[in-house]
Amino acid sequence: MIALPLLLIGCTRAGGEHQPADGEATENGSPGPASAPVVPVIDSANDRPLPLDTYLVNPDQLSLINKAYTKSVSLCMARFGFDHKPVMDPPAPRDSDAPKTRTDGRYGHQNAQLMAKWGYHPEGGFPADPPAPGTARKTSPDMVTAGRGTSDPEKAFGPGGQVVNGKTVPYHGCMGEAVKKLTGSADGDLYDPQIAVDVKMETLVRSQEDGRTREVFAAWSRCMKAAGHVYRDPLAAGGDPEWKNSPLPGTRELEVAKADAECRHENNVVGVWYAVDFALQEKAVAENAAALSRVKAELDRKVKAAGQVLER
Repeated sequence: MIALPLLLIGCTRAGGEHQPADGEATENGSPGPASAPVVPVIDSANDRPLPLDTYLVNPDQLSLINKAYTKSVSLCMARFGFDHKPVMDPPAPRDSDAPKTRTDGRYGHQNAQLMAKWGYHPEGGFPADPPAPGTARKTSPDMVTAGRGTSDPEKAFGPGGQVVNGKTVPYHGCMGEAVKKLTGSADGDLYDPQIAVDVKMETLVRSQEDGRTREVFAAWSRCMKAAGHVYRDPLAAGGDPEWKNSPLPGTRELEVAKADAECRHENNVVGVWYAVDFALQEKAVAENAAALSRVKAELDRKVKAAGQVLER
């Protein structure tokens, strides 16, 4: 693998200038990166690990937890005489090159072939609209009470304690019982706890705002302008509101996406962005070691509990 020093941000895709040691000042006087990481020359980081991956629910774990939760709620509702399967939010569309160690790609669309065919749309285009209000399965007040521990439409969950069909409703209803089976508490985090989400989002934002990333974004923007497309950075191109106007990509979107992929490649955008992000995550993991250790232990327990639910 060809690698560049982290502070070498340019339009070429190879090089070998001096790499600052820990804390050594760079040419602009700022200290070098703490661990002096290197920048891989890559178009996609979807197959590469990140330090936070081990603390966050990955796609396989997400599927396992959802299946166990659905089964637990259904079994609980059956005790109250209801044939009910909870309706989970549909999973976000995932392209065939999506990472397997995390639920998001962080660096936008990274596959030139997919971008040439689908632009910034998911493979196959945007999914069909959900059913219109009023077409969902009808539920009775007793069913709602059994499911959520309250029939009050203003409350997501209630304390339970009601008697429905001769059975006492658990705290937060059957949904709370299912969460408790998986997390140990009806108020537990079924997925990523807030501390993990906060660290994940903070490092993402910081990686986007880092001077090294902004420099390569600027080079990307100049490349895009030369191709006839004016965007400040890859985030602006991928997030253009125009792309949401149709279920399938149009001609302009495909042209922009093609140029985006070429300019990313020319300037090693993903390589730089990934290296900066990796270093920030590594630092954040060290700074939040105790809290994230608890997060990892909780995640392991959830996955184990989900597997046990599905084995029964």
